[in-house]
Amino acid sequence: MSVSYIPKNVYAVCTFQTDNAPRMFIDTRAKISVFYSQGQRTLLTIEDRNINEEFPCKSPKNAMWSFLAFGAGLIVGAFLLSNPVGWVIALGVGSMIVGGYYATQINHKCTGALGNGHWALEHPKVRFNQERAITHNSMLVCDAGGVLSPIFSLDVANRYAQSISDNNAGEIFFNTIASFFGGAGAVLAFSGATAGVVGMAKLGGIAKTIGWMGGTMAFVAAGTYGQREVLRSNLAPGNEHYTRLNEVDANNPVPGYVPNPLGATPGDLGSPDILEVDAKSGWFAKDQEGRTVVVFNGRQYIKDVQGNYREFKESTKLASDLKKIEGIPPRELHKNEIARQITKDIRQGRYNESMVKLSRDGNQVVRPRDLIRVLPDARAVKINSFRTLGQLGVKGGGLIAFVFPFVATRFSEQARAELASAMAEDMNNGINVTCDQ
Repeated sequence: MSVSYIPKNVYAVCTFQTDNAPRMFIDTRAKISVFYSQGQRTLLTIEDRNINEEFPCKSPKNAMWSFLAFGAGLIVGAFLLSNPVGWVIALGVGSMIVGGYYATQINHKCTGALGNGHWALEHPKVRFNQERAITHNSMLVCDAGGVLSPIFSLDVANRYAQSISDNNAGEIFFNTIASFFGGAGAVLAFSGATAGVVGMAKLGGIAKTIGWMGGTMAFVAAGTYGQREVLRSNLAPGNEHYTRLNEVDANNPVPGYVPNPLGATPGDLGSPDILEVDAKSGWFAKDQEGRTVVVFNGRQYIKDVQGNYREFKESTKLASDLKKIEGIPPRELHKNEIARQITKDIRQGRYNESMVKLSRDGNQVVRPRDLIRVLPDARAVKINSFRTLGQLGVKGGGLIAFVFPFVATRFSEQARAELASAMAEDMNNGINVTCDQ
């Protein structure tokens, strides 16, 4: 099959781009003496590895949002504890600072990463200036992880650049949400695993939580690897460019953070809080009826949410009603309609005992004159219920977000398939200097 050689200023589309505009390939080799179109456009070789303008890259943008969301999650998780931990808040701020650093790298990634990359599927025999020529089938593999392809048609380049950008935006969004719940969930999990214990027991709780997190990471890594294998077998059947892309950019069972730990982002972490990790109950937690809970107990979770929400509403109403009688002398409260109704409700058991225990005198009788003493308890219950609701929300969100890495992978793989579709659609375009490949 005859394919075109690639001259300078042919459009470039990248699997990692996050905007909807293509760029152009340019020449970067030291010696240039082979041209197309009366000396105006260099015919490119494997030594020409750059573009006319930087793409906003998915890699640092994903890292930026992951660190920002993880830091925010740490801070939220800290404030959902009864005693916010200062160092956790500091760690959250530090994570957000790292995210700020990555924000400065989004538009400054291409030149160095492309220079350290390589062309694949170049012509095996033809050379320009002693370097192998690239063709319409060639792909530039970027050191940051993306793959670029030459596209002659501006219409094709624009359409597929938009589609790739949309898929990358979806991937980044779901990784961001997962990072937030990873941060908040980790705080609650470590806190729960070390609550009420000291010494070696506390270290054991920490070790178990780290073990759960490592296991979650391993499960997600293995799961997304298998997911990629399935997707690459089905996304673009019959597209030979997609087959070549999967050979050039092969699926790797080893996550990128293993050989390069410094390249890890919070999106790679697994929140252990969807599992019941409790230092007091061994490796597995037990519910109120003494049953071992291995993983997230959905029915118990729903009951807890309902109970805590009801308690939150009751404590809010009680605190509001008590506020209305706060200035009335205690001995006059029996004359107040609101005070009499509160007293009646307490006697009938409409409020949780933790809210109203101070309303009873030594004979366990509830009297209007003692109501004002309940206000501090009602406020405390309201705050604690709010925190508990937040903790349950983090746990539920963490369970949902557990599948987000798989959703993100689907977007990532679709972006690659879009590049292969662009190559296939563009194959009838090119210059009149061709070769067999």
